[in-house]
Amino acid sequence: MILIVPLSLAQGQGERQAAKKGNLPYKVAILPVTIHSPENLGYMQEGLLDILSSRVELEGRVKVLEKGPVKKALTQVQGEMDLENARKLGLMVGADFVVFGSLTKLGDSASLDLKVVEVKGEKPVSSVFVQAKKMEEIIARTDELARKIDEKILGYPLTPLPVEKPRESLKETAGIPAPPVGFQPVESRKVVGGGEFWQSQPFPFKIKGMAVGDLDGDGQNEVALIDEKNLWIYRWENKEFKLLRKFEGRKLERYLAVDVGDIDKDGKMEIFVTSLEDNRLSSFVVAFKDGAFRKVATGLDWYLRVVEWGEKGAVLLGQKKGYQVGFEWPVYEMGWDGKGYKDIRKADIPKVFSIYGFTPFFRDGKIGYLFIDSDFRLKLMDEKGKVVWKSGDDYGSDNQFQVKPLVAGPGTSLIDADDLAYVNVRVIPRGNEILLIKNISATGQFLKRSTSYQKGEVQVLTWTGAMFMVNWKSREIPGYLADFQFQDVDGEKGKELIVAVNLPREGFFSGQMGSALMVSRVEGIQ
Repeated sequence: MILIVPLSLAQGQGERQAAKKGNLPYKVAILPVTIHSPENLGYMQEGLLDILSSRVELEGRVKVLEKGPVKKALTQVQGEMDLENARKLGLMVGADFVVFGSLTKLGDSASLDLKVVEVKGEKPVSSVFVQAKKMEEIIARTDELARKIDEKILGYPLTPLPVEKPRESLKETAGIPAPPVGFQPVESRKVVGGGEFWQSQPFPFKIKGMAVGDLDGDGQNEVALIDEKNLWIYRWENKEFKLLRKFEGRKLERYLAVDVGDIDKDGKMEIFVTSLEDNRLSSFVVAFKDGAFRKVATGLDWYLRVVEWGEKGAVLLGQKKGYQVGFEWPVYEMGWDGKGYKDIRKADIPKVFSIYGFTPFFRDGKIGYLFIDSDFRLKLMDEKGKVVWKSGDDYGSDNQFQVKPLVAGPGTSLIDADDLAYVNVRVIPRGNEILLIKNISATGQFLKRSTSYQKGEVQVLTWTGAMFMVNWKSREIPGYLADFQFQDVDGEKGKELIVAVNLPREGFFSGQMGSALMVSRVEGIQ
């Protein structure tokens, strides 16, 4: 009996574990929170519902049910939401667990209190909560809250999140940003920032733009970099970026932007470089043809930008330059007609400042348009062209060019003729979030001619239903953040955050401007 009983107990425990594993993933219904506040915070219900739904889901373990059927079932439940009603609703939608609770705001303080209820099992009701001095901090701590919910559902601890420092103390002597939740260390010959980011070998030029994609069709991504008048194509090999090809520009050329996209649908991405030559646009396209990188189109009188557009996929946009203005309206969708890249149709969008800093943004089943305006404020327009939100911060750029040629003569000063326009920073959408870089200047962007950026940060903004709120931001990075991407560069599974940084001059013994790529692993990005 001494031998048989423990064996029987072990068998029973193993059967229960097997049965438990067989039930995975657990289905979870997340309900809109109840609001307790003298203020109108109704917009937070939908925002928190979307954020928690995306954070709680764990592939293969926890499946969050679609909110449509859950909301429909909620209308059939009478009275206030309590344990009995939560279990009743869970049975209606076939959920294993139901999460419900309330958001309370009094004065500046706020708290989010949730209950995790097992619909059929014997687990006791669990409570999870976060408290904060400001509403913004509640949004920032949703990852922490989602982890707690998953732990209650699964019955075992998950890897704890890094302890988040207060926003005002997000400084680090190394100057390298801490990655968002899910970032993992990447091996490199030079690890910086405690292994969270690594820095590439330095490049002896100032980066103006960067794009990442599979340029030769071999399944591995390459990196296209531009400086003032050169295009550089690199591939990650043997723990460093190896130069594959360099295209040198002509004396009067000035490169402004670079993007990649498989617009001609041949399975290889083309490189689109926007270039000015003697105050005229003279953009060009490079593609991998017959075993080598070649220019396949030149002298294009267009600004060029590739954006992700929902079901359309990657769309090449084009815009003209005016003699008196930097960017002319309208914007066009561009395409390959078998002989060259042409404008196909006017883009069906409201009027925006320029194609730089622009992206379609899908929210609540509707399409909106995000763009950085001439005042460097990020703005969201609805499909009718009404601005429904704008940022309080500016997202400045030092990528500037002269709109009109310099004219010297009687009564005309060089300063009056020197009219500047800017290529705005990139905005990348990801579900109900956007990612972008924010460069920081001591003088602010209003001193356009003399603005210089000493540092910058990467931000993740989350749409709450009525506004964008900073959900995460990196520590400050010394130097100017020229561009960034979320792509795979090392050939391993998953994508990386890649930030092109023009390093401070004091970082080089020669005193010349140099740059580098800061890279960190990202998992779970779509």
